[in-house]
Amino acid sequence: MIVEGPSDVKFWREHTSKTDCLIRPAGGKPGVQGALKKLDSIQFSGVLGVVDDDCDSLENRPLPSANLIATDTRDLEGLLLKTSLLEKIVFELGDAEKIATFENQTGLSVREKLLANGLVFGRLRWLSKRMDWQLFDASKTYDLKPEAFMDRKNPENWCVDEVRLLQKAASKCKMATTDELKNLLELLPAVDPWLICQGHDLLKILRTGLQTALGDLKSAYTHEDLAAHLRLAFHDTHLAATQLYQNIRAWEQTNAPYQVLPAH
Repeated sequence: MIVEGPSDVKFWREHTSKTDCLIRPAGGKPGVQGALKKLDSIQFSGVLGVVDDDCDSLENRPLPSANLIATDTRDLEGLLLKTSLLEKIVFELGDAEKIATFENQTGLSVREKLLANGLVFGRLRWLSKRMDWQLFDASKTYDLKPEAFMDRKNPENWCVDEVRLLQKAASKCKMATTDELKNLLELLPAVDPWLICQGHDLLKILRTGLQTALGDLKSAYTHEDLAAHLRLAFHDTHLAATQLYQNIRAWEQTNAPYQVLPAH
């Protein structure tokens, strides 16, 4: 199995066959796709690549190889957060009284509010990819990190300061006004938020919530720590409930005798 990076290796190590499947990172999605392209060209068998969807399904972009499978959600971290483990980790790391107060006052569950916050960034990421603005490119220094745009004046509301975020984004993509950017965002179709929200964004937003509106989490606890806790708690039964699992099993049937997941 070829995966994008080290965190993917950590995840799949716990859910693949210890005797039949070797996992290797490729340094990102292009690396996985490039490796499969080369292997397919020489008809090399027994290799499966797993990548993040990254809004490709929303743009109807097909995977370039029959030996490539994408996540159900935008990325692997989203797959973890989509499960009931989200509520478990919130109550484990948060404050029960604060959580109850927040949900009563807002009329929203933690899950609903997390997705609402994540959509602000997810839709901007999606539009940036469509327009090739590269607003979130790791090589740029645009500083559009979620934790920098949470409402600092009213942290108990656990809200994104959308005005400030869009002002910064509009200036970086050289738009005349923020309204112009808003109009483009509004033209994006309404789809499953789990296909739009980036998992790392959600983890960072969740961390800020657990530090303020939902609890008193220490600043030393990072979003990577949250991801690690979710990976540790993610069970094979969670994986079995995904389309990703079904697709891997289908690949195994087509590519027998190669085995990725443990035998039934």
